[in-house]
Parts: sequence; C-alpha cells; structure tokens
Amino acid sequence: MKRITALILCILVLALAGTSALADLKRGSQGDSVQYIQEMLIEMGFLNDVADGKFGKKTEAAVKAFQKYIGEKQTGRLTDDQQGRVYEVYSYATGMGAEDGLGEDELMEIYPSHCSWNGENAWGAEFCYRHLEPMFISKQMSYKNPPAQLEEMLENRLIEQWTLAIESMYDDWEAEVSEDGEAALALERMAYEAALEGMEDGPDKAVWIEQKGISLCQKVYGTDEAEESEGETP
Repeated sequence: MKRITALILCILVLALAGTSALADLKRGSQGDSVQYIQEMLIEMGFLNDVADGKFGKKTEAAVKAFQKYIGEKQTGRLTDDQQGRVYEVYSYATGMGAEDGLGEDELMEIYPSHCSWNGENAWGAEFCYRHLEPMFISKQMSYKNPPAQLEEMLENRLIEQWTLAIESMYDDWEAEVSEDGEAALALERMAYEAALEGMEDGPDKAVWIEQKGISLCQKVYGTDEAEESEGETP
C-alpha cells in the first residue's frame, strides 16, 4: 500500500478545514495533484490504471464513479471540495485520520453533527471522544456503490477501531468495578473475545462489533446519565 506524502497530508488538512486552496481538476489537467488523486482512486478501487499525472478518459470515469459513491452529480470534474472528499475517504479507509495528525480537536471541528450532544453530559462527551472516527467510517460504509476494495478497507478499519475502543472500555470498566462485579466482568469479556475470534471478517462482523461497542460504551460510561434521564418527568 502506498503511503500518502506529507504534501498530500497538507492538502488534506486544508481541504477538510474548508479552505478553498485547490484548482478544479478535469480532463486535460496534469501534474502532481492529478497523480495524487489517481493514486488514491487506484488504491480504493475506483481507477484501474497507472498514476501518470494525466487526467484522461479513465480518470474521468473513475471520478464519476467516486461522485456516484458520495451521492453527487457525475460531472467527471473534481472541484476543490470534492478533492477534499477523496482525501477524506482515503484517509479514513487507510487510517490516516487517526495516525497522521488529525486529533480530537480537529475531528470535532470537522464533524460537529456527529457530536451535537457534546458538552451536554459526561456520557455524550465520552462517546464522542472515543468513537468519532468509527462513526464516520460507518457513515462511509453506508454510501452506495462502493468498489469492493474500498468496502473491504472500510470494513477492516471499522473492525480495527472498534476492537481497540472496546478493549480500552473493558480496561476502564475493570479499573472501576467492585470486587463483587469482577467475576461477571471477566466472563463478559471472555465471551466477547471468544465471539470476536470466531467471526470471519466481513460486513456481518463490522456491524456486530459496532453494535457491541456502542452498547458497551453506554454500559461503562452512560449509567448515571441514563438513570437521570429515566427518572425525569416528560
């Protein structure tokens, strides 16, 4: 797998931050920007060609396929915003969003709709802090007509992210549980690990682990807030 360059990361941050700094790419365009886009489209399965930096018929068809995937008009021309979408999808499919400098503050700024409850209660803030990236990967998986390569990349990333989050949540739970609850917690964790190990990678596993992660997050962090909500009079 090709690693995205530092220059592309710079462009990615600008694009995700909403800075209009890129020229539209279209048939006849040439240069590094075209090559970077081609490399990402190839890796995600939209383009079956070489990344030569020349925006030709095949690149145009790949761009239309990507536009169809994200639900936008299939013009074959990439605006600066849509270039940002290519970088965005690629970064989450490959793990760049987590690994290469986009931290909690940047993510919260980019995707406020996923965190609309942030600040209202401790449970909501904890959920948003831990699961913003997996939630966005899941959103991408709901888009229509993904290439098989991209679908597999996103499934694997979602499984990886929720696995890490669940292990962290079990550790937090273990640190807080009373002695009376230790045995029950150990049994639940063992059952989860056995179920996870017995499942084959794929969409069913991705859905299962996401549901498990959401449920566990509410169980570990949301108890007080949930009880308060249940006790409120409508």
